[in-house]
Amino acid sequence: MKLMKTFISVAAAMCFANTAAYAETKWDLSTAWGANNFHAQSAIKFADAVREKTDGSVDITVHLSGEIGVKITEKLSAVENGIVQMADMLLFLQAGEAPFLGVDTLPYLIQGQDEMKTWLEVAGPKYDEIFASHNQKVLYYVPWPSPGIYTKDAVVSAEDIEGQRIRAFNATSFEFLTKLGAAPVELPFGELAAAVAAGTVDGAATSTSTGVNSKLYQFTGHFNPLNWSTSPDAVTVNLDAWNALSGEERSTIESLADEMEAGFWTVSADEDSSKMKVLEENGMTVSMADDSLKSKMAEAGKAMWEAFYADVPDAKEVVDAYTAKVGKK
Repeated sequence: MKLMKTFISVAAAMCFANTAAYAETKWDLSTAWGANNFHAQSAIKFADAVREKTDGSVDITVHLSGEIGVKITEKLSAVENGIVQMADMLLFLQAGEAPFLGVDTLPYLIQGQDEMKTWLEVAGPKYDEIFASHNQKVLYYVPWPSPGIYTKDAVVSAEDIEGQRIRAFNATSFEFLTKLGAAPVELPFGELAAAVAAGTVDGAATSTSTGVNSKLYQFTGHFNPLNWSTSPDAVTVNLDAWNALSGEERSTIESLADEMEAGFWTVSADEDSSKMKVLEENGMTVSMADDSLKSKMAEAGKAMWEAFYADVPDAKEVVDAYTAKVGKK
């Protein structure tokens, strides 16, 4: 009898262990960013919080810098197809799969976090529709600091930017700089310092974060935070994986995403302001655009909006609703 009771106890313990193991959900979250990047750090904090609040029943592993083999432009399709259960993706880099996602790169449309909040209020349902059609949902968004230009000489007016040979970071920035009268160049970032030193390039367009991380202050003396666009990352989850969770787990994760998102936005804002201070501490002169350059930016940006509508007609209705709400003419 004693032996039988021991056997039953062991069997029950094994059954419980197997049930616990079966109940544990393991997800992979792919991010293109490295360990020092604030988006990656936010994703890790979120994964840790999910693990803690679900008592380990949902265990998310964050894979940095594409180490899991998912390219930066393939995040949307990787989550859709279940290659990874989650991803932290820069939206405009997924525009090849969903063209509307390139809308945030349009100059003069979304300038800074306040406008980004209004944009997401208006465009949120459209994003939800797009992500649902790709078998996933968004848990939270976090904006990047807006881009500016690093140059050897100060650029303040519309006249100052004429002919400036500035390294552009994507097709939209190339077109925008061209419309401003600059002479943008395509150049691998690793070759920028040598090109500026040789006098073949005058500077680069990028954010304060990249400017500090790449030490652009070593070979350019001026920065103008033109703030012509603001782009968000989104952290999404595969719907099949999501629906396999219990209702309590889903509720816990959604609550965490809602609670932590505001803090992640603050981190992004702090990233921009702290990096601006680093630029100034390293001798960079920060200048602001005057009315002539602002006017030229608005004119160039709106022309690019119209071109975007030709390729993505459903963007116009969303943009019109947003500009009416934010008071942007």
